[in-house]
Amino acid sequence: MRKNTILAAIIAGALSLNSCMNLGSGSSTGTTGGNTDLITAGAAILENLLGGLLSNAITEQSFVGTWTYQEPQVRFESESLLTKAGGTVMAQSIEKSLDKYLSKVGITKGATTYTFNQDKTFTISTKGRTISSGTYAYDRNTKTLSLNGTLGIMNQTCTVGMDGTNLCLLYDADKLLSVLNGVGQLLGKTGALGTVASVFGGSYDGMKVGFSLKK
Repeated sequence: MRKNTILAAIIAGALSLNSCMNLGSGSSTGTTGGNTDLITAGAAILENLLGGLLSNAITEQSFVGTWTYQEPQVRFESESLLTKAGGTVMAQSIEKSLDKYLSKVGITKGATTYTFNQDKTFTISTKGRTISSGTYAYDRNTKTLSLNGTLGIMNQTCTVGMDGTNLCLLYDADKLLSVLNGVGQLLGKTGALGTVASVFGGSYDGMKVGFSLKK
């Protein structure tokens, strides 16, 4: 219900602006097509809302199995960020930058896997090499997954969501970079290490970044 209300507000504001522009130009042609584009744009913006990924249906049992890295993910935490002009474009730009960074530290599509076992243990591997293993726990109330790695560098907590059938692991930008820098050091990719600003620019406050996994 709340998501529909937000979408209605975004569309209403966009339609109001569109009407003013049409009145100012003295033209009423193309209004229907323009409104359709605005509705589509509004829906696209909401796809970047963190809350849309969160699900009460996710349990610890949901994680069991082997998941393969697919692509970067960016989700905004607040509605105000979503309504800013260029919010969707910003997300796409950050995802592209993150994809390049992940590749530099050795995380690539189809080559990096997360395996969650029934006994609450996990293993993270990339290109056949284990980069972390340990135990995991899921807090259904806060939608957070905690990974306690025996190798030390992969102790982490992330927000978990589902994008269709894909599992999404999302972090604060600085937390994700800390984890990835540790992976880079382990794999001898020290030349790829970067700062939050160098990877995400100055627009990372109020958003979650991470990646999606496919079983």
